[in-house]
Amino acid sequence: MPYPSVSARFRNACMKTLVTALCGGTALVAVVAPLSATPPLLDRIDRVIGKVRGYELRSDRDSPWVIMHAVIALKTDVEVNVVDRDRHQPVNAIRYLLTQAQWDGTRIFRATAGRPWLPTRDITPGFHQSYLIQDHVNQYLCALADANVPLNEKLIAEGDREFTVGDLLAACQYNFRPEQELGWTLVCLAHYTPVDEPWPASDGRSWTLADLVTLATDRDVQHETEGGPHHLYGVAYALQGWRNAHPGRSADGAWRLAEEYLERHIDVTRQYQQDDGELSAGMYNRGEPSSHPAQLVHATGHTLEWLTRALAPHRLQAGWVTRAVERLVREMERAPLQELTPGGTYHAVHALRRYREIAAAWQTPHKVRSTAPTSPPAGFAGWDGKGGR
Repeated sequence: MPYPSVSARFRNACMKTLVTALCGGTALVAVVAPLSATPPLLDRIDRVIGKVRGYELRSDRDSPWVIMHAVIALKTDVEVNVVDRDRHQPVNAIRYLLTQAQWDGTRIFRATAGRPWLPTRDITPGFHQSYLIQDHVNQYLCALADANVPLNEKLIAEGDREFTVGDLLAACQYNFRPEQELGWTLVCLAHYTPVDEPWPASDGRSWTLADLVTLATDRDVQHETEGGPHHLYGVAYALQGWRNAHPGRSADGAWRLAEEYLERHIDVTRQYQQDDGELSAGMYNRGEPSSHPAQLVHATGHTLEWLTRALAPHRLQAGWVTRAVERLVREMERAPLQELTPGGTYHAVHALRRYREIAAAWQTPHKVRSTAPTSPPAGFAGWDGKGGR
């Protein structure tokens, strides 16, 4: 283990660190070396990903929420050490979450009226704790979609009741409410359903992905979770899905609104970028430097994550994006894991993996090592090794 001592703050108490990071304080001051004077950026990204991958996930220590975030970053290529008394068994993290994960001695998946569901903070009656199971509507299904887990993959709810990821998608559609958080749901529907296909919700209304995009683009991101990066990621993912379904077609209606919405927030992101390359800790509300490593990794990582969906590959080559990536990498090289939070760290790794995979196409002289597994884990029929759609 390269990191034998990972504090409880990284393991279980993200809130305390993040609250500290979000409070005031003296901004970090860093001298920015020219990119040409640093080792090749893609090699540095590989090492940072390896550093985070070196953290051992354990079923007796890490909450399902933490493990789900590892899946966001590392897709199918991450394991959990399942501890049962003196027995330790490595299990694929996705399979663990779907079939074995428990909290307080009960399987995390529940079932009501023949549909699987997950306890969700401040939505499930009596469940108000963060960082345990699911903090946002359809957060797990979003992670599964982004990892390209097939709909026929099995999940097991309490009482050993068997369902599939497809049943989780059906519950996502049936339970949809227009006032709910939208970012995670947009990813689920854009990935798993035809972009133009309507579906009925429990309120009797018929919805399409374009309807949800219209709702999303009417919202102020400042009122969305963590200032809006997950919301913007969902809009960008949905727009990308629509473009893939309609190649060469000019966007109109909801999709034109999505393009304009994303462009506005790309412009704001550039405007608020700090002199050292970091992306604003004030997100899309104000320009603000980070006061703590966890805050820098959280803010710059979350913003880069949606930018890798919203920006065309040639736009990711822009100097301002490269400076943001280099600043994030530099901070993650320097900071011990115990100074960071799991959510911020894993979203940053997801951003860096996406950036590196896209950048490899225009770094032809530079041979990039793949971080994807060479073969699918058993049970993941149809997985294509690309970690996404």
